[in-house]
Amino acid sequence: MKILHIANFGFNKQGAHFYCTDRKISAGLTENGHFVYDFSFRDMARMGTIFKTKKLGANWANKEILKIVDNIEPDLVLIGHSDLMSPDVLAQIKQRYPHTKIAFWYVDPLYLEHKLGFIREFSPYLDAIFCTTGGEYLQKLKQPHLRVGYMPNIGHRNVEVLKQFEKSSFQQAFIFCGVIYKEPLREAFLQDLATALASAQVSYQYYGCFGQAGVYGKQYYAVLAESQMGLNYSRRNDVTLYSSDRIVQLTGNGLLTFSPRIPKFEALYTAQEIVYFDDQADLADKITYYAHHPEQAYQVAHAGWTKTRQAFNAQRITKYMIELTFNLSWTEQYEWESEVYS
Repeated sequence: MKILHIANFGFNKQGAHFYCTDRKISAGLTENGHFVYDFSFRDMARMGTIFKTKKLGANWANKEILKIVDNIEPDLVLIGHSDLMSPDVLAQIKQRYPHTKIAFWYVDPLYLEHKLGFIREFSPYLDAIFCTTGGEYLQKLKQPHLRVGYMPNIGHRNVEVLKQFEKSSFQQAFIFCGVIYKEPLREAFLQDLATALASAQVSYQYYGCFGQAGVYGKQYYAVLAESQMGLNYSRRNDVTLYSSDRIVQLTGNGLLTFSPRIPKFEALYTAQEIVYFDDQADLADKITYYAHHPEQAYQVAHAGWTKTRQAFNAQRITKYMIELTFNLSWTEQYEWESEVYS
C-alpha cells in the first residue's frame, strides 16, 4: 500500500531522538512491503512562517497535507501525536478519498485528560486508534464506527543493537534515565533507592534528574553500553499495560530490566524476562542479588532481549496495526488481543 505517515519526526533534534517510535513505525511498514511517505508535522509547521513558530505555521502545514494526499492518494493516512493538525483536514480527506483509511497512534499515557481533546476531535474521521495504554482509559475511546487497540512499545533490531547480557564487566551496575517533573513520590522513591544501593556498594547512576544531565542520541547509547541493569519506571505504574518506551530501549539492548508490577504487564513480559518488584526495598534487594549473580542476570536479560526482538519488533507491530485498521483476519495470535475493541 501507499501510506502517508504524519508524525513528529523531530528533524530539529538532528537525530538525537533516532530511537523514537515514529521512525520505527515507518521502518516496520516498509519492511512489510509498503511505500511510506513521512511528513513531520511540527517541523513543517515551523517552516510555514518566517517566525519559525509551529503554532503560527500549523495552517500552512495542514494545507500541505492535502496537497500530498492529492498527489499520492494513499491507501492509509497514519497519524502520530500531531495535535496541531486540523480535524477539517481529515474530513476533507474522507470526502475526497472515501476508500482511504485513517488511523492514529499515541504513546503518551491516556490518563492525562488534557491531552485527549484533539483525539476526540479527530475520532469522527478515524478508522482505528492505537495506544500504549490499555484498560479503562483505552475503552473511553471506543466508538461504533472505529476500532481501538492497544499497541505495545516498539523495538527495532537496527536501533536496539546492543547485547549487554553478553558482557562480563560494566562501568555501572544499574542506571535510571528519566526526567522528574515535580513528582515528590517518584523523587523520594529514587532517592531511597540510591541510599540503599550505596549502602549495598552497588554502583549506580541516574541521568536526567537530581542535577544529572539527560543523555540522548549516541550519548544515551554510550551509557547503555557501559551498564548491566536498568529501571523501567514511569510517572504512573498503575495504568493497565502502560509503560514508556524505556521498556524496549532497556530490554532491546540486553540490559537486565526491572519494572514495577504494572497491571496485566505479564501478558507482555513474564517474570522470567524482566524482574518485577513490589517497592523500593524489594527493588534494592533484587538489584543487589543480580549484581552478585551474573549467571542468573544473564538468563533473565537474554530472555527479555529475545522477547522484545521476537514479539515487539516494528515489523510485527505494524502488521497488527494494518490488520486492525483494515479489519483483516489476524495472521497470528497477539498477546494483547484482549485489549482490542471494535
